[in-house]
Amino acid sequence: MTPLVERATELQSLDVLLGQVLAGNGTAALIDAPAGAGKSALLAEAATRARPGKAQVLRARCCPQEACAPWGTVRQLLDARLSDKDLGLPVPGQAPLPEGHGDQVLPVERFHDLYLLLLRLSRQAPVVLLVDDAHHADDLSQQWLAYLARRLDGVPIGLAVATRTASGAACAALETALAACPEFPRLRPRPLSEQGTAHHLAGRLGEALEADSAAVCHAATGGNPGLLDAVVDAVARTGTPPPQITREQAADICSRALLRALPLLLNRHGPAVTATATAVTALGRVTGLPLLARTAGIAMPAAEQAVTALEDAGLVCAGPPWRPRSAALAQVLTALAGEHTLGAVRSRAAETLRDLGAATPEIADMLLLTAPEGQAWRVPVLCEAARVADERSDLPAVGAYLRRALAEPPEDTDRPALLARLGIAEVHLDPHSAASHLRTVLEGEEDVRIRATLVPHLAGALVRTGRAEAAVALLDELAGQIGEDDRETLYRLWAQGILVLMEETPHVADAWIARGNIAGDPAGASPGQRLLLAALALKATLTGQCAHTAADLAYRALARSGPTEEPALTTAFATATLLHAGRLTDAARCCDQLVGDGLHRQPVPLRSLFMAMRAKISHRMGDIASALSLGRQALALAPPGQRYQPYATAQVIHALLDLGAGEEAEHACRISYQSPAGCHWSWATLHAARARNHHAQGNHHAALDELEACARLMQDRGYDNPAIVPWRSHAALVHQDLGNHGTAMDLADEELVRARRWGAPHTIATSLRILGRLRTGVDAVTSLSEAASLLQGTPARRALAHTLTDLGEALHTTGRPGEARQALREALDLADASGATPLSERAYRALLVTGARPRRRRQSGVSALTEREHRIASLAATGMDNQAIASALFVSRRTVEFHLTHAYRKLAIEGRAELSTALTTSHVTQLSLPAPPSLRSRPSLPGAEA
Repeated sequence: MTPLVERATELQSLDVLLGQVLAGNGTAALIDAPAGAGKSALLAEAATRARPGKAQVLRARCCPQEACAPWGTVRQLLDARLSDKDLGLPVPGQAPLPEGHGDQVLPVERFHDLYLLLLRLSRQAPVVLLVDDAHHADDLSQQWLAYLARRLDGVPIGLAVATRTASGAACAALETALAACPEFPRLRPRPLSEQGTAHHLAGRLGEALEADSAAVCHAATGGNPGLLDAVVDAVARTGTPPPQITREQAADICSRALLRALPLLLNRHGPAVTATATAVTALGRVTGLPLLARTAGIAMPAAEQAVTALEDAGLVCAGPPWRPRSAALAQVLTALAGEHTLGAVRSRAAETLRDLGAATPEIADMLLLTAPEGQAWRVPVLCEAARVADERSDLPAVGAYLRRALAEPPEDTDRPALLARLGIAEVHLDPHSAASHLRTVLEGEEDVRIRATLVPHLAGALVRTGRAEAAVALLDELAGQIGEDDRETLYRLWAQGILVLMEETPHVADAWIARGNIAGDPAGASPGQRLLLAALALKATLTGQCAHTAADLAYRALARSGPTEEPALTTAFATATLLHAGRLTDAARCCDQLVGDGLHRQPVPLRSLFMAMRAKISHRMGDIASALSLGRQALALAPPGQRYQPYATAQVIHALLDLGAGEEAEHACRISYQSPAGCHWSWATLHAARARNHHAQGNHHAALDELEACARLMQDRGYDNPAIVPWRSHAALVHQDLGNHGTAMDLADEELVRARRWGAPHTIATSLRILGRLRTGVDAVTSLSEAASLLQGTPARRALAHTLTDLGEALHTTGRPGEARQALREALDLADASGATPLSERAYRALLVTGARPRRRRQSGVSALTEREHRIASLAATGMDNQAIASALFVSRRTVEFHLTHAYRKLAIEGRAELSTALTTSHVTQLSLPAPPSLRSRPSLPGAEA
C-alpha cells in the first residue's frame, strides 16, 4: 500500500485511538470530509496499524442500497465474529443477533444486549470498529453505534467512523452523537498541497512527474486525492513514462480525467453540492451565501454545507467570495452543466442580486453573461451601470452595458438615446462603429440643440477614421442651422469643434477657425463664450503661438465664475494654459479653487488631469514632495488606457527622480510600458519622463529612443511647444554625453528659437540653461546668467535651483570663485528646501570645489529640517492635526505625513507630542494663511509671472 501523503495529523489521532483501546480505555473518532478526500484510505491504514497489537478489526462499508435494511451495518460488523456457541447463548428477551423483527422488544434492550455481546468479544482481544460512509448506515445501526460510543470509557473497544460532508442524507444520529462529545476528535483531511500532490502522484505512478507537469495536475484537481487517482489512471493509459510527460500533455490528461471523474465525485454527494458547484461555475465569483443559496435554488443551511464540501474537496477557493479553484475545473464544470443551464442560473443570479439590493454594476455585470429575454427591468439597470462606468471613465464597460441594453431590447422611444450614448462612448474605442451609430441617431433627430450635442462627437469619430474634411463639413453644416438667437449653442459648438479638430492636427482647427471667423473676440459673458476662449487658449498653448496671447485668453475664460453648470473643461484648459505660460501662482489658485468647489463631482478624467497639473505646478514651484503625492493621487484616478494616465505617470517619475528615488522611478517606468503607446499629447510627457530616467541611469541610446518617439508624436500632431515638453533640450544633453556636440548645439539652438517665440520666461530659461551647459567659458556664463535673471522673482524655484547650480559651476571654471560661491549657496538653499537630494548633493560638492567651507549640513536636529519640514512641524506643535495643516498650506494630507515623518527622524522623537520641546531652539512663526483670491475679475499680467 502506498504511504499516505500529508496525513500525519490524522494518522497521529488514529494512533492515539488505537493506543487507548489497547490500553483498555476505549474511545471514538469521526472522520468528516467530502468525497475523494481519502477517508477510506485512513480507515484502511488504521486497520493495518491495529493488527500488530492483536486487536480484532471489525469493518463495515455502508451503501445507499442497505440504508433501508434494518441492522445492515451491525450485521457487516458482527456476522463474521459470531460462533454457533454465541448464537446459542440464552440472552433474556432476544436472540443474540437481531433479525430485524421482534418489534415487541424495546430497541434499547437490544442495544444493550449487543453491547454486552461486543464486550464479551473484547475480552478475547481489543476490538476496533471501522465504519466507512456511515452517512449511508441504516437508522437502527446508527442508533446502536451512538449507544456504543457513549459506553466506551474503560473498555477495550474503539470506534472510527467516516462520513461524507454534505452527503444529502438527513442529520444522522451517529454523526450527531460523536460530534457532541468533545473528547472524540473530528478529523477533516484537507486537499494536498502542490508538493503533496507531486509526492502522491510519484507514489502512485512509481516515478515522479516533472515539476511543471505536477504543478499542472495540482492546479487542475485542487489537490483532491480522488481526482488525482483519476489522473494517475489517465497517465497510465497514455503509456508515456511519467518523467516524459510535458506540461501541455499533463493539462490534456487532467482535462480528460476530470471529465470522467468529476461527475462521479459530485454524484457521491447530495444534489445540493452539484447545484452549488454549477452556481459557482456560472457566476465565476459568488460574494455571499444568500446569493449562492438562491442562485442554486437550495436553502441556506444546505448551501453552507455544500460549499464547505466543495472547499474541503479543493474544488472551489475558500470564501466568500467563492470561485472555481482552477480554470480546468471551471472548464469541466461548464461542459457538464451546459450553456443553457448556466444561462438560466445567471439569469436567476441577476434577479437575486436585484432583490438583495446589490450595487447596480454588479447586477449589470451578471446581465452581461445572460441572453436577452425582453425583461423590462434590465434596461434601466444596464443604463445606470453605464452611467457609473462613465463617471470612472471606463469606456469599455460603458459600451458593453449599452450594447447589452440595446439587445434586451429597450422601448422604441428609448432606443435613440441609448444608441447616442453608445456612439459617444465608442468614439475613442471604435470610431467606425461610433460614426455609424451617431449617424443613425442624427438621421431621425430634428432638434438643433440635440444635434449640436451629438455632431461634435460624430466629427471626432470621423477625424479618428481619417475623414477630417467630412468632420469640418459636418460642423459647418450644423453651424449654419443654428439661429442667431441661440449664439450660446454656437459658442459651445465652436469650442467642441476646435477640440475635436485638434485631435487631427491644430492646423485643421486653425483653418476652420479662420474660415468661420470663430475667434471673433468673444467677450466671455456666457459659459459658452468662456469655453470657447479656453479652447482657443489651449490651442495656442499646444501649438506654441504666444504665451502672452494664450494667457490673455485663459484669463478672459476665467474672468467670471459661472454657475454650477459651467463646463469644468473651461477651468481645465485655462489652467493648463496658465501653467505652461509660466503663471504658476494663478494656475495653482485655479486648481485649488476647483478643489474647494467640489472636484469630486467632476468626471474622473478631469479629476485626474487637475491633480496631475497641480502636481506639475508644485514640482515647478519646488515642492517636490507635494508633487509626488499629487501625482500619485492623479495616477490612482487614471487606470491604464485613460487619456491622462501617461501625464500623471510622468509627474510621478519626475518627482521621484528629483527626490533621488531612482529605484521607484524605474519601477514606475516599467509599469508604464504595460500599456501600448498612444497618440494623445499626454504620451509625449511620458516619453520624456522615461527618457530622463534612462539618461539618469546612463542608458543614452534608450533615452534617445524615447525622445525620438516624443518628437514624432509632437511634430506629427503639431503640438511642438517646448513649454509642454522641451524634448530638444533633453536630446541635446544626451547627444553631448555621446560626443555629438554639433547635433547637441543644433537641437539646443532650435529649442531656444521656439522658446523665445512662445515667450514664457520659464521656457526660455530652460532652453538657455541647456545651451549654457553645452557652451564653455564666457558664453556659458552669459546664457546661464540670462536664464537665472529670467527666473529670479518667479515661483519657479526648482528651475532656479538647477540654473544657479549650473551657473555656479560655470563661474568657477571662468575664474570667478566669489560669484560662483554666491550662486551655489543660493542653489543649495533652494535644493534643500525642495527636498531635491541629488541636486543638493551636487551643489554642495560644487561649493567645496570652489574652496568654500560651507557649514556641514546636519542630518539631525532643528537645523537639519528643510523649510517645508520646519513649517509643518511648527504648525503640528501648535496642536493642528494633519488635515488642518494640509488645508492651511494647500497641500495633501499625505504630503504633511511625509514631511512630519522626516521631521521626527531628524529630531529623534517618536511623535508630535514631543514636537514643542524639540523645536524650542527655533522661533515658531505663527502663520496666517489667507484664502486664495477669487478669479472673478481678470487679474493683471505681472511680469514676474510671465
